[in-house]
Amino acid sequence: MNCQVSTDKKHGLIVNSEAVSQNNDLNQLSGQVKQCTETLGKPPAEVVSDAGYFSLKDIEKVPEDVKVIMPGRRQAQKENKKTELEPFGKEEFSYDKEKDVYICPEGKILEKKGFAFGSEEKVSYKAVGKECRECRHFGKCTTCKDGRRVVRMVKLEELKERLEEIYHEEESQKLYKLRKEKVELQFGHMKRNLGAGQFLLRGREGVDAELSILSTCFNMARMITIIGVPMLIAKFNSM
Repeated sequence: MNCQVSTDKKHGLIVNSEAVSQNNDLNQLSGQVKQCTETLGKPPAEVVSDAGYFSLKDIEKVPEDVKVIMPGRRQAQKENKKTELEPFGKEEFSYDKEKDVYICPEGKILEKKGFAFGSEEKVSYKAVGKECRECRHFGKCTTCKDGRRVVRMVKLEELKERLEEIYHEEESQKLYKLRKEKVELQFGHMKRNLGAGQFLLRGREGVDAELSILSTCFNMARMITIIGVPMLIAKFNSM
């Protein structure tokens, strides 16, 4: 079971929690944004998550007025020095939007050759075969004597490039660092202070209910810390 928790930036209060059956975070972001919007009555200004949520097709579902701050998998791998990178992955080929060409790690050009797989959303780019065969990386980068090919999925690649620009903004970097502090606080409190090292109930609905109770307990403790017991009681009495 995979527990999803969304928190607010200012106080670290849990805005939404949910237990999902998927064993990873892929395709969870848009659903979390939707549920947070329902809870808050308006969409969040920003949503910050780690690379585990990076699914371009899922991010497409997030409203355009919500700023998504998230590293791509390649960016996350570069930041994690323990992870060995694929030296000739597509991400190592830079795209020149003005010339509509790709440039390989050795500085050679891959020109546009038309649509791939019969789809206007997928464009094929190819290097000159002779240049690839004479390259010192031939056999590692590609074994194709006609030259290395790269396929660009137009809409998704444009979204990915936009996300990369947003992620590298100074303000985005501050928020991303803050995210780790805010998210780990909740799970640490549940495990250490509430003694919830493991769930007592079974099944998605049972775990979801238990997570909801734990989230409420966390928020109560957090509000007591922020405004104190008398003010919290006064707030409840005025509801």
